[in-house]
Amino acid sequence: MAEDAGHEEIEDIDDDQADAQLATFVREQGGLLETTLGDLRMELGYSRLGRWVLEEIADYLKNQDLGYFPVWKLEPEANKEPRKEQRLWLYSLDGSARAQLLAAVLHPEDNDVFAALDGLAAGRHAALSPEQKLDLVKEIVSS
Repeated sequence: MAEDAGHEEIEDIDDDQADAQLATFVREQGGLLETTLGDLRMELGYSRLGRWVLEEIADYLKNQDLGYFPVWKLEPEANKEPRKEQRLWLYSLDGSARAQLLAAVLHPEDNDVFAALDGLAAGRHAALSPEQKLDLVKEIVSS
């Protein structure tokens, strides 16, 4: 996990706790958490990180009501040689403005992109057009 962000690490989760613990942990961290594929691999109990373990991780996150980005890192066809150091952001699918915005950018065909971008219109981003806001968010989630 990114310790520089001041968050606890995923390893601090007690293995004996309920299956929904990861989702609870992400919510406790403000609904957004940076992690690595290695940490997620360990969370699921895999000894190695292979291409097809990526699908298992993606399914696990979906079942925990968690989204993630960059999406390609959990796609075996795109990430042919996954590495434990690869960073991945987890976010809670809790209906918050953040979750709505990320869902709109990552899956625009299933979401109201304009409504999600309007929610971004606060603060320093107020002067940006909807297209500029979308480009900004796409840059963030594709990193």
